[in-house]
Amino acid sequence: MSQVRYPVLLLDADGTLYDFETSQAKALEAAYCGAGFKEIQPYTQEILDCYSRINQSWWQRLEHGECTKEQLQLGRFREFFAELGISFDPSEFNRMYMEELGNGSYLLPHALEVCQELAQDCALYIVTNGVSRTQRRRIGGSALAGLFRGLFVSEEAGVPKPEIGYFEYVFRQLGKVDHAKILLVGDSLTSDMQGAETAGLDSCWFNPHALPRPEHPSITYQIHDLRQLPEIVRTGKTGL
Repeated sequence: MSQVRYPVLLLDADGTLYDFETSQAKALEAAYCGAGFKEIQPYTQEILDCYSRINQSWWQRLEHGECTKEQLQLGRFREFFAELGISFDPSEFNRMYMEELGNGSYLLPHALEVCQELAQDCALYIVTNGVSRTQRRRIGGSALAGLFRGLFVSEEAGVPKPEIGYFEYVFRQLGKVDHAKILLVGDSLTSDMQGAETAGLDSCWFNPHALPRPEHPSITYQIHDLRQLPEIVRTGKTGL
């Protein structure tokens, strides 16, 4: 490997490399139609927006330690069905949805070319809060699969990002690595940037929508396009 500032990269999956919004939309529509709901009311953007809002709120609860992964998976669909006025087993619908979600390996713009470039000089790892079986199917079936040295899923760690226990799990898997040589890259302030701060790692916030930079958590670098990442990895020059 060539000498680079950050030879080890911890890369978030959804919203950073993978287009989760597309995967989620297609999976929800497939499960919705498969459950026969289309006969009750047509699938619309409003239905997707309703689910997205509910799902995001449950993931935020998980990140804050307010629920378990199992409670999230069932609770989001109970709430979703209640808002739509639909009666259906949330466990069965979750199974249908997760099965469809595992088929979605859509990449964000430039993710492939950037990871191919980075993999020449760095060890790439995925750090994700997703469900293990689903994430391993999605990532393993994508064009990026062969570029990663490992995949660290919160379900297997027993705790989610941003908890320190998750990063202790990651560090154990990595072995002897100077933490100053590790860069965590992600789009989430609450799980990725907060997690990096908790674990004492440098961070790079992928902020494609140019949202205002908050005072907390601390952020080492900020990028709006994945193509900005290789220069930071090589030189440590800030994009802020």
